[in-house]
Amino acid sequence: MNFLKRFSKNYRRITARHNIPYAKLTGAGGHNDISSVVIPTVGADFIEEATLSATFAARFAPALHEIVIVTDQPAKAFTNLPEKARVVTLNIEIPNPDHRYAQLYKSRLLKMQAPLSASPDSTGVLMIDSDLNLLQMPNYKLEKFSLYSCFRGGRMGAKFEKRSYQNVPAYYASSVRPSLEEHVNSAFLAATYFTWQRLCPIWVDLFNDTWTLIPDDQPPTDQPPLAAALDFLDYKTVNLGDWTNWPVSKKIGGTPSFIPKEVIGAHGGFPLTEWQKYLENPLQALLFHGQDYTRKVRYLTDEEKRATASS
Repeated sequence: MNFLKRFSKNYRRITARHNIPYAKLTGAGGHNDISSVVIPTVGADFIEEATLSATFAARFAPALHEIVIVTDQPAKAFTNLPEKARVVTLNIEIPNPDHRYAQLYKSRLLKMQAPLSASPDSTGVLMIDSDLNLLQMPNYKLEKFSLYSCFRGGRMGAKFEKRSYQNVPAYYASSVRPSLEEHVNSAFLAATYFTWQRLCPIWVDLFNDTWTLIPDDQPPTDQPPLAAALDFLDYKTVNLGDWTNWPVSKKIGGTPSFIPKEVIGAHGGFPLTEWQKYLENPLQALLFHGQDYTRKVRYLTDEEKRATASS
């Protein structure tokens, strides 16, 4: 980060509105309960886990009014869904169909539009990745102009520091959040519907602007453009704490272990058969793959995916 940027009025304002602990908000934040959960998923190979995520939401977050799976697949492909669940199918076209990570690109584009498929009269919309299972009702109060999540270490701007990257959009140099050492993790994002209406179009535009200029030598991630969009909109970002988006494979992968009772959202955890065991009895030990598994099987180029499927 440019050292002088730290002394700017804009830098001080944004950092003061970034990574605010939820517990420190007056009155625990806003007045809007989470009433809708949105689960984006792209590709037939992720139907099972999206269905499982919907099942967990219905079982362990009974106060929800609706569960919405947003997908590029036909609704009839999803069977045995809970009563509150519905499927919305979007037709997603990406700017470069020959991108090495075309399916990942498509999945990110769908994800950034998915919250708008919730009911417009929703008091609060929570979007979770299809490999995240709710183990408790997320009882958070939301206010407008704020995005609620948990945070991870790492500068998002670091993804664009290769010498071969000649066309990095200029707004990354002038924006603040992509340069900070902690960033919003987009696997669990909550906001009012009004807040999503403002965020989603800008998030999509910045994503396309970024990844049509950057070489396709890495998986396109939605988080750098999200960081820049949050700066542009001057949103507060609120940290819901580690139990909200708890990384299963990192914490207990490779060893038979119990899921702590404090976990609200359990992120990842394969094979899915272990989660079926949890549905039968939440108090039993489960054996998930280690944390290296996810990157090996979920962040593949389309060519690698095809090779894996045919082997």
